[in-house]
Amino acid sequence: MDKNWIEKMDMKKGALHRQMGVSNDYTFNKSKLTKINKTGVGSMFEFEGKSRKMTPLLKKRITLAITLMGFRKQKEKYSKN
Repeated sequence: MDKNWIEKMDMKKGALHRQMGVSNDYTFNKSKLTKINKTGVGSMFEFEGKSRKMTPLLKKRITLAITLMGFRKQKEKYSKN
């Protein structure tokens, strides 16, 4: 696997924030995203008092956010030593 795979990805900055209807300075919580990610495609869910519909693209973006949050946690763990 290429070490720089994340740099080669075509990510749209702030796309998850726009799709979830929150401001760009909002910080997502991993536990909330994990709970939302269990929602099936086509189902409705509540987030910050707003009703949203789970789409395949939204599910992919949430999964990516959870994955990247895990990388941040690993980096903090190994940088302390």
